[in-house]
Amino acid sequence: MSVVSRSVKHSSNYLQNTQGLIIAKVGGSTKKLGRQYENATVVLYNKANFQPIAMRKPDQNGNYNFLGLNTNLKTFIVAFDDKQQFNAVIQDNVVPK
Repeated sequence: MSVVSRSVKHSSNYLQNTQGLIIAKVGGSTKKLGRQYENATVVLYNKANFQPIAMRKPDQNGNYNFLGLNTNLKTFIVAFDDKQQFNAVIQDNVVPK
């Protein structure tokens, strides 16, 4: 066996453009049949390279936030139903504000 070395690199520079203001956020809520729904997984993706930026679980009211984002970042959000009763939902062209 040979020795393998690995190093951890900070990924935020690769996943979002770091030029510009980084004081923005994206927020929203998950709903199922018109009611707040907390059993979901919400993933924020970089639209330029399709890489995931962050993943959140909604609070008990179905609300989620992605904080500390660049204001000129183009994103899309995919919400997955943890109980797998419904298909994933996509929100495209989300711009942090």
